[in-house]
Amino acid sequence: MSIESITVSSVMVRDVKTAKESQTVKAVAKIMADNNIGSVVIVKNADPNRPVGIITERDIVRIAGAEKALMLQMSARDIMSKPVITIDAMGSIRDALQTMELNNIRRLPVIDKEKKIVGIVTDKDIFRALMRSQSLVASFCESLLVEYRPVYERLGEFMLGEVPFPGGSPK
Repeated sequence: MSIESITVSSVMVRDVKTAKESQTVKAVAKIMADNNIGSVVIVKNADPNRPVGIITERDIVRIAGAEKALMLQMSARDIMSKPVITIDAMGSIRDALQTMELNNIRRLPVIDKEKKIVGIVTDKDIFRALMRSQSLVASFCESLLVEYRPVYERLGEFMLGEVPFPGGSPK
C-alpha cells in the first residue's frame, strides 16, 4: 500500500457543507460556526451540485477590515476563492497533496465524472489516514521528504498537535 494507491474517495468527508453563491457572507460564516468547520463550498444557484468556489476562514479574515455591516451583507460570490480547485474522487492522496502544495491550499472539493461534488478532503484527513498505517507513513516520508518538504513539515505539526502533553501544549 502506498500514497499512490489510496484514492481520495477513501479518506474524504462525504457530508460537504455548501452555500449558494447568492447567500450572504453572514450565512456562510454561520454555516462554518454551526458545523465547526473551516470552509464552505460555494455552489451554483441553479445547480447545488456544481462547485464554483470556496470560502475559508482565511477569506473571511481577509475582508474583516471592511465595515462590518457591509461585509456581512456581501454575497458569497463576492469573496469566494475562484476558480475552485478540485480533485477527482478516483485521484490518489498523492495527487491531492501535490495539488494542495502547488496551489498553497489545505482543502480540495472532490468531484465525480460529471463534475458534481461528492466530498471534500483536507490535509488533516490525509494525515489521519497516513497515521493509521505505519507502512504509509514510511512511504510518505521517503517519497515526499525531499520533494514536498512543506507538506512533510505540516504532517509533523499535525502529529505533534495530536500528542497529549502533561500540563497543556508545549510552548
